[in-house]
Amino acid sequence: MCFGLLLANSVYFPASSVWAATTDDTDKFTLDSVVVTAQRSETRDLDTPAAVTVITAEELKETGAVNVFDALEHTIGFNSMSFGPAGTDYGMSPSRTMVRGLDKGTLVLVNGAPINLLNYNGSGGIPLEAVEKVEIIKGAGSTLYGSEALAGVVNIITKKPGSKQQSTVGISGGNYSKNWSVSSDLGNSAIYLKREYIAAVDRTSRENITNKSTNAAIQPYGLYKGTKDSFYYTTQLGDELNFNWSYTNLQTNRPRFNVNGSNYMLYKYDDIRNNLNLIYDSKINNVKSVLSFNKRYSFGDKYTYSTGKWAISERYNMYGLNWDTQKTWQLRNDLDTLIAGITLAQEHYNDPSTDAAAIRKNALRNSLAVYGSYTYAVNPNFSTTLGLRGHFIDDYATTENVFLPQIQTLYKINDNTSWYTNIGKSFQMPALNQYFSKQDADFNSLKPQQGWNYETGLKKIIDQSQSFKLAVYHMDIKDQFVWKKNADNTDYMTNAGDFRNTGIEAEYVKILNDNWKYNIGFSYSNPENNENGSWEQCNSKIQTTAGVTYNKEKWLTNLNFLFLGDREESYYRINGAISDIPDRIQLNATINFHPEYNQSVILNLYNILDRDNSVNKYENLDLPFNWTLSYNYNF
Repeated sequence: MCFGLLLANSVYFPASSVWAATTDDTDKFTLDSVVVTAQRSETRDLDTPAAVTVITAEELKETGAVNVFDALEHTIGFNSMSFGPAGTDYGMSPSRTMVRGLDKGTLVLVNGAPINLLNYNGSGGIPLEAVEKVEIIKGAGSTLYGSEALAGVVNIITKKPGSKQQSTVGISGGNYSKNWSVSSDLGNSAIYLKREYIAAVDRTSRENITNKSTNAAIQPYGLYKGTKDSFYYTTQLGDELNFNWSYTNLQTNRPRFNVNGSNYMLYKYDDIRNNLNLIYDSKINNVKSVLSFNKRYSFGDKYTYSTGKWAISERYNMYGLNWDTQKTWQLRNDLDTLIAGITLAQEHYNDPSTDAAAIRKNALRNSLAVYGSYTYAVNPNFSTTLGLRGHFIDDYATTENVFLPQIQTLYKINDNTSWYTNIGKSFQMPALNQYFSKQDADFNSLKPQQGWNYETGLKKIIDQSQSFKLAVYHMDIKDQFVWKKNADNTDYMTNAGDFRNTGIEAEYVKILNDNWKYNIGFSYSNPENNENGSWEQCNSKIQTTAGVTYNKEKWLTNLNFLFLGDREESYYRINGAISDIPDRIQLNATINFHPEYNQSVILNLYNILDRDNSVNKYENLDLPFNWTLSYNYNF
């Protein structure tokens, strides 16, 4: 079903450009690709003072990823928080990606417009066929992008309609999934439609787990059949104006079983999302303006088998409205760059429950931000960037005025090697709905989590056949958001201690010849928080990725490996003992065959070793071994 990205994605060499690297021209390499997210302007990766990953549309196809979440999960420096296969959400038990071990610290953008709602960074809603590329920036991002960009920013950039008319139909089936898709490029407009059929899985959480304090048995979860409908439409309204609309309707059925295997409860979720953005981009005036609207309905009901009755599980109705405009100036004969902008945003939350008291649970947050970034060329080899953001928030509970500085430096050792530093302050506001969940304390005491990121790194194109990246970082976040329990066993968010992490990331790729390449990546860190009064590990310390790619004529084959080791302590007892989460070991493969230029047949193999991999500390499990066979036809 889902399929992990080959390490090529995290070491910045997509297969589509690797095979073209047959000369000494280093521009063939993705390290020299244009990045727009990191600096809010077009810069080469090699000239960007931040840790950058670019995942192209071609890579997403070649590696068999089923959505953006699947792609991010196999990127060095990322961890997933997934409750279902390939990041499937179960209402407001949503999956999300975490940069460098920090939960609720990643901002996800679509075409530069934020789509986070209630602090959750859902990245699986955009149909993969509509994605042009994904830019991933690790490190502090709040100076340019505001709240929630504590540890990093992910920008999903969608395709613009092409200059020629073309349509594609696709069908896929396997032992755990099936789907069909239709897309059509009409010249000035394009549309993508997809229907996915979610497979039933006997158990999606580990069995033989018990409560840590009482040792009472925990009822395991499963997954019944469901569907996901995706729609994406884009149109070019003029040379400088583009409109995009994505829609998803996810319907899932999540059963929970008694320890003896009998039915206990069934949760039914209907999750509808709309993301719209209007983009004005004037290259002549160096002005870019993005207007976006995001809306999500998440409705859940639960059926208790012992009583034979349905009841409301959850009702969430929320939207986000954002307008951002920036202007770029080239100064000192184009040696320096100044960017200044303004952001207006509104976020709304409503609980549309039938309960009279719950109807009053409405919250509104308004914010205004002004930001600027100035890059000064000290000499031809050395530049520094100073950034500052003033962010002013007025919401249901309180007001906040936050000032966020950032300083970056870039030293070009030579044309193919750069060394950078990146120091910045970031913050995140509490989720609006959390003001209603804590009944035993004043909700005004909930503070933003904020802190500093420190990073230095090296980017090097060694020669036409190999590349290397190295990053060393430290994170220090105060007042981290943590989930706790009310007396009635309901959940609420609170500030519980601090978060810190120091780590190192290294990535290397080697092209052996026109047909073969291999990749390796390694990360070691020490993510900790002190919510219990002492510093304790709170995420995996070790991440290793490795892969090999073969490409010849009509065939492309990928084999990749992911390892997460030295993981944090499980939320439960496993087989009666308090212990760490088991290591996650995942081996995936894809075989892509093009019998004709307009046809493709793809076989994806996922979790080949058929391991019971826990994807988080709550012992939710990865899919067992599964396969899909897909056919696509272009006309």
